[in-house]
Amino acid sequence: MSSVSFPSAPVAAHHSLPPEAAHTAAHTCLNCGHPVPDRFCGQCGQDAHHTHRFTMADMPHDVLHSIWHIDKGILYTLRTMIRRPGATIREYLAGKRVDHFRPLALLFFITGLYALLFSALHINMMPPRDPAMPEAVYQMQTSFNTFFMKYLSWFYVATVPAWALTARLFLRRGGYNYAECLIIAAFITAINNFLTLLLLPVTYVYSGTPQIQTFTFYALLLVIGYASWAYGSLLNHTALGWLSRLWRGFLTFMLGYLMLSLVGVVVVFALNWSSIKHSVQQQAQAKQEQQRNAAATPPAAR
Repeated sequence: MSSVSFPSAPVAAHHSLPPEAAHTAAHTCLNCGHPVPDRFCGQCGQDAHHTHRFTMADMPHDVLHSIWHIDKGILYTLRTMIRRPGATIREYLAGKRVDHFRPLALLFFITGLYALLFSALHINMMPPRDPAMPEAVYQMQTSFNTFFMKYLSWFYVATVPAWALTARLFLRRGGYNYAECLIIAAFITAINNFLTLLLLPVTYVYSGTPQIQTFTFYALLLVIGYASWAYGSLLNHTALGWLSRLWRGFLTFMLGYLMLSLVGVVVVFALNWSSIKHSVQQQAQAKQEQQRNAAATPPAAR
């Protein structure tokens, strides 16, 4: 094996340096040794003025400092994306990125949190069965709805490239390339999932009740409304009127949503084809049995 030489420990050198040498070392990056005239190293990016030996007294401060900066990035991005999505995304694309969470990291974080809570709460998105509905049909609908809603947020993630394609089509007046449309779709999809996450307590209250379908309808309207406005606001710098921008934003989201629904239906049918086929056969047999009984009944008894 080749031997690896380690530099002398900076902690020991720190205690043995005279004051003037310590002052010089404080302006040298301890990560790469590059001179640092300002706070951050221009070579590797490390904070050169706040890199010190760890002590127990520093641990609470370092932990809170780290958590605060993570939360600050998330909260700042969520707040600006909800208040002014178009301006926020355009600033990010233009290079103002240090205060924001990266869009894909934000998307996966929110989606994962939503999926975890939805599964842990065992939310039922189906209302009670109508007595007039056959049990087999109800079970098939329940299976489809449960699968689709459980993985809906991940379907959103998987459909981001498709939304980027529709954004490239309907937002072409904005001059965005496909890579930028991927960033746009990731940001807006993350906020859509965040809105769904905020509604999760109400969803839990209405779980399995007759009101769940009405609530789901209004929640979908909220998501469609936000997405249409957010996509449309990315054309604010163009000469298009607000109604035209909103219409293009609506088309961007809805075309992607239709593709998402189509993929969901295909996946559910593929995974449950045997049970669906069995249910259809049972319904056909029940109908035939009913017809035979009706034919065998004397006219006077009908």
